[in-house]
Amino acid sequence: MTIQSRFTGFCQEVRKDIILGWAINASSPQDYVTVSVFIDDQQVAEIKCDQNREDIQKKINFFRNDIGFQFIIPNEFRDGKSHRLSFRFPDNNIISILTKNNPTEGISVYPFQLEEKQSDQVKVLSCMDGWKNGAIHGWVLKQDTSTGKYSGKCQVMVTIDGRHLKTVEANQFRGDVASAVNADARCGFAVVVPRALRKRVRSVFRVYVMPEQIELLGSPYETTLIDDLLEQQLLVLNNQIDFLYKEMTALRTQFKRLVSGSDYVINEYGTWAKKYYFLLPKRLGKLHLELEINDIEYQTPLISIICPVYQPAIKFFKEAVGSVLGQTYQNWELILVDDGGKSSEIKKEIKQLVKQDARIKSVILKTNKGISEATNAGIKKATGEWIAFFDHDDVLVPQALEMMIGSAQLHQAQMLYSDEDKVDDYGAFVEPHFKPDFNYRYLLGLNYICHFVMVKVGAVKKAGQLHSRYDGAQDHDFLLRLTEVIPHQQIYHVPEVLYHWRKTAGSTAETVDNKEYAIRAGVACVQDHLKRIKKSANVSSIKDFTAYQIEWKKAQSDLVTIVIPFKDQVKTTKECIDRLLEYTNYKNYRIILVDNASREAETLIFLEEYSQYDNIEVLPIHEEFNFSRLNNLATQQFESDFYLFLNNDVFVNDPNWLHILVNEALLSKDVGIVGAKLLYPDGRVQHGGVVVGPEVIGDHMNRGLETEEFGYACRSILSQELTAVTAAMMLIKASVFEELNGFNENHLKIAFNDVDLCLRAREAGYKVVFSADCMAVHHESLSRGTDDCPEHEERFSYEKEYMNNSWGRKAIYTCDPAYSPNFVVRPPLFYELSNPEKTEATEK
Repeated sequence: MTIQSRFTGFCQEVRKDIILGWAINASSPQDYVTVSVFIDDQQVAEIKCDQNREDIQKKINFFRNDIGFQFIIPNEFRDGKSHRLSFRFPDNNIISILTKNNPTEGISVYPFQLEEKQSDQVKVLSCMDGWKNGAIHGWVLKQDTSTGKYSGKCQVMVTIDGRHLKTVEANQFRGDVASAVNADARCGFAVVVPRALRKRVRSVFRVYVMPEQIELLGSPYETTLIDDLLEQQLLVLNNQIDFLYKEMTALRTQFKRLVSGSDYVINEYGTWAKKYYFLLPKRLGKLHLELEINDIEYQTPLISIICPVYQPAIKFFKEAVGSVLGQTYQNWELILVDDGGKSSEIKKEIKQLVKQDARIKSVILKTNKGISEATNAGIKKATGEWIAFFDHDDVLVPQALEMMIGSAQLHQAQMLYSDEDKVDDYGAFVEPHFKPDFNYRYLLGLNYICHFVMVKVGAVKKAGQLHSRYDGAQDHDFLLRLTEVIPHQQIYHVPEVLYHWRKTAGSTAETVDNKEYAIRAGVACVQDHLKRIKKSANVSSIKDFTAYQIEWKKAQSDLVTIVIPFKDQVKTTKECIDRLLEYTNYKNYRIILVDNASREAETLIFLEEYSQYDNIEVLPIHEEFNFSRLNNLATQQFESDFYLFLNNDVFVNDPNWLHILVNEALLSKDVGIVGAKLLYPDGRVQHGGVVVGPEVIGDHMNRGLETEEFGYACRSILSQELTAVTAAMMLIKASVFEELNGFNENHLKIAFNDVDLCLRAREAGYKVVFSADCMAVHHESLSRGTDDCPEHEERFSYEKEYMNNSWGRKAIYTCDPAYSPNFVVRPPLFYELSNPEKTEATEK
C-alpha cells in the first residue's frame, strides 16, 4: 500500500547546473520544509525551502511565498563524468524533477554530465569575517569584466557541515570595506544560524560567491556556535547563582533567557515586521486613548504632503501615491511636483490622479530644477497647517498621518519624525532604522532623522526655502535650520516605523552613500549651520561618507580639575599620570591624586616625587573605599570650572583629548556632562556611552566593536546626546555637580553612581553628551576589581535594588530616550528586537 506523503513540491526548472524547486508541508503549512539532495545515491546537501517564489504561491494559492529552494551542482561533480541527481522530502519520498522531455509527470532521477570547471574568470574581493551575534558575517565584491570596477549585491551561498544553510544577497552596508577598497558599500552579509543548529561542538562553515561557486577568503571557517559574549555572561550568572540567594529566582529567569535567546533579532527583521505592522492599528488605538485620558480633543487639521516627482518607475510611483490614498487619516492634500521629467507615462498618471481625487494637486515645472526648487514649489502651493515630506517612490504605512498628527497634539510638537525601514524589489522589509528621541548633537554628525518628517507650516516659513546649493543634503540643511527656529523640546520622535524607503537600483536609498556631491553638500550645510549659531568649528566627512566629524575651536580659559582616586597600584597610577602630563596640550588644568589610604612604601615615594609638579595636588583620605565619597570630597576641597573624574587605569594618547571634552561641554548652556569613548587594550570599544534600563541598570553601547567600526546607524563613531556615560572618564560642569549635590555616596558607593548622576542631570534639564572623538584606553576594573565576585555580592545587590527602586517608575529609566523601545536593553545592544506585542512605544 502506498502511503500518501504530507509533503508537496516539484523541481520545476533545470538550468544546466542549477535546479530550482519548491516544497510545502500540507499537514503543517507554517513550517519550512528541508529537502535532501542525493548525487549518485549519496546525500550531499540539505536545503531549507525559504526562498521567495511568488509565482508558485499564486498558482497553488498558498498563504506565504517563501517556499522555494535552489541547488547548484558542486564543483567536485564538474568532472566530465555521468552522474545521477535526486531530491527527497523529509519522509524520504522522491521529489519529481520536471524537464523539457517530462514537463508534467517529471522524473525521479536527473542524469547530468558537466565539463570540468575552468579556472575562474571572475575576480572577487571577499572576506568571511566569522561568527558574531548569532550569524555568519562577511562581505564580497565582484569585478565587472567590462569596466573593471568592483560592485556588491552578489549572491552568496552558506553551508554548515556540508549542508546548504542559505543563499542570500550580500547587500548590507559595509562602510569599512568601501573605505578600504574604494568600492560599493552594499557588499556585506549576515546569515543567521537557526538556534536548532547551534551546538557546543565545532561546526564548519563555507561561503561561496554564486553562481561561480568561488569560495570566500577565510572560508572554510570552523567555530563553536555560541557567542563569546553570551558565554561570558553565562559563566558570570552561574557564579552569581551560587552566592546571591536573595536573587535566585530572578537570576534563574535571566539565565534561561540568555540561553534560549530572543524571539527576534535584527538580522531577521522581516519576520518581526510582519507582526509589528499587523499590530499597528492596535497601537494607534492606544494613542487615541492617551489623548482621551489627557483630556485632549483630537483635531484633524489639513496636512500638505509635498512630493517632488522626477522620472520614478511607474510601478513604484503608483504604489507611493496609493499609500497616501490608503491613509486612515483623510484630511490631506498631496502636491505632486513634476520636476521637468520627460516621462510621458508619469505625466499622464499625474493628470489622471488630479482628476480622480480633488485632494491631489500638481505643479508642473518646465525644466528640471532639482529637489530643493521642486520642494519649494510644492510648499508654495500648500494650504495645510502642517507640511509633510514624501519621496516619489517610497511608501507610507496606512496609519502614518494619523499617528503623526495624534502625537503632535499629545506632545504639543511643532516638528515630528518617525522610524523607518527599507523595502526591496520583492516587497520585503529590511534594514530598519530605529531612532533615538530628538538628538541635536547626533544630527550635527548625521541626518539620522531623514524620513518621515512633518512640520508646522509656520516653522517651515521661519526656516525659509530649501537651497539648491545643498542638493544631495538639502534635507539635512533644512532640518538644521528648523532646529534654529523650533524649541528643541517641541521636536518629537514618534517611535513607530511609519515609512518604507524604496531600495532599488538607482534609488536614493541605494546611491546616496556613493555621491561625492552629497558628501560635499553635507559638510557645507553643517558648517554653515554652525556659523549661523556662532560656533567656530571645522567640519569634515568621516571616511568619505555622509557622516561628519566636528573639530571645535580650542578654548583654554576654563579651569579643569582632574580627580583620580587610587590606592597603591603605583605602576598603573604612574602611567596614567605620565600620559596626562605628556599628552595634554590643554593648558589650564590640574590633577588631584586622591590617595585612599595607600600603604606601600613605593607609593609614598611616588607621591613625594609627583607632588613637586605645580599642577598636581595630593589629597589623602583614610576611609573605606567609597568611589562616590572620594570624588565628592575632592570637589569640596578644590574649586574649578569643570571636574573631570578619571580612573587611574585610563590612559590617554591624544594631545587634544581635553580640548575635545571641554568644547563639547561649551556647545550650549544645557550641556552638563560629557563622556569619552574608552577602548580595551586590544583596540576594541569598551565604552561608547550607556543605555539604561531596569534589567541592566546601565549597559555600555558598542562594546566589542573595532575602534573605527561604524556601529548601528553610525552610533559608534558619532558624538551624540545619551542618557548616561561612565565616570571612568567623565567631564562635568562644576556648577552642575554642585547643583546635583555630587555623587550619591550613601547608597551608591561603588556601582551605578555615574548612571544615577547622569539621570539626575537629565531630570534637571541638562544634556549628557558622549564624545566619540575623545578616546582613551581603559583597563576596565584593574583598579578596583569586578563586582561579579562573592565578596561584593551584598553591596552590589543592594546598589542594583536601590537604582530600580529609585528610578523604576520613571520613563527616562524604563524607556531610555536615546535607545529605541524596539530594541531589547540587553547585551549585545542594537541586536535583539522587542516583542511587538509587549512594546509600549507610545509611553515615551
